[in-house]
Amino acid sequence: MSGRTRAAGFTLLEVAIALAIAGVGVVTVLELFSAGLRMEGAAGTRAHAVVYARGLLDETFALPELKPGNGRGTYDDGYRWEWSIREAPEYTEGDRKEAGLGNLKAKDRDFKTHDSPADELTLYEVEVSVSWPESASREGVYTIRTLRVAPRKDS
Repeated sequence: MSGRTRAAGFTLLEVAIALAIAGVGVVTVLELFSAGLRMEGAAGTRAHAVVYARGLLDETFALPELKPGNGRGTYDDGYRWEWSIREAPEYTEGDRKEAGLGNLKAKDRDFKTHDSPADELTLYEVEVSVSWPESASREGVYTIRTLRVAPRKDS
């Protein structure tokens, strides 16, 4: 027997390839964790904005009397807020005209001999927005827009 016998074990090339494959796997897993943490942070920021916006909306609903207008300000943690209240007759007058009631006098309506309750109400559009800086050139915004009915003011 004059042949060489092969020693058991791994060659240096096999070890290098195995380490490269393991390195790619570890880097991929770390990137996934990093992306998950970034998404969690962004979700927390948005959730904070939602809480602020809902609080502003609740404040407007708590007002005893709505008046058209605007307001803005900032919170201590960098969030900015804006609110806007306006009369929204397009939601009620259009419906009355489509129903054929817009040009009728109160006495001509077959269901009432006086003005309907809708004539005594005003519809307001309430909008609140909360914004925050996401990066140097980008800003996140969360907006809630809703309608509120209130007694009509005689001008």
